[in-house]
Amino acid sequence: MPTKLKSILWFPLMAVAVANGSPVSLDMTRSGVEIAVKATIDSFVAQLQDYDASVTVAPQTGQIEAAVFRFDFASIKTGNANRDRDMNEWQQTNRFPDVVFTLTALEPMIGGKSLAHGQLRFHGVERPINFLITIESNNEIITMDGDVTIDTRDHGLPVIKKYFILMVDPILRLHFHLQGKLVDTQRSSNSPGGTSSRVNAQAGNG
Repeated sequence: MPTKLKSILWFPLMAVAVANGSPVSLDMTRSGVEIAVKATIDSFVAQLQDYDASVTVAPQTGQIEAAVFRFDFASIKTGNANRDRDMNEWQQTNRFPDVVFTLTALEPMIGGKSLAHGQLRFHGVERPINFLITIESNNEIITMDGDVTIDTRDHGLPVIKKYFILMVDPILRLHFHLQGKLVDTQRSSNSPGGTSSRVNAQAGNG
């Protein structure tokens, strides 16, 4: 049975995890998120350049107690400015800028993986979503790897078609690698900014 997680309060620039464990401070140089998009012509892999993450881990077990991942859709960069503009017009980013995933449960699976259960808010529509995740911890270092499949039609977005023969696959495939260090809560309790990690991929990915 899935392990239910404790609730999370989310604020636009700061996440506060309501849990008894230790927060994770992400290493921006070793974390990265890629989004693969298939099309009849000109498939591409986009990079997520800026995002907020709030992850809380039980230090004794290394298990995630709570997690929220948020980014502005405009932070997705495809390497083509015209394509970025068209993509934001299609997604109506001016109306629905935020994409937010909230983890609700983790279900242990065979082979050391876990099945993550959560809620994804995208294009103003919230839907349940599940995906496999591998979580590893070594002393204070924790890594999280996973692949997420998102059907944009589930979030009210139309399939992109041009000239009756060119089509963009409505299925997005997101791969993430997040790496960070458990925060000493006693040391960080007097530091401003809460427990969320804001990662700007322009600083470098490893």
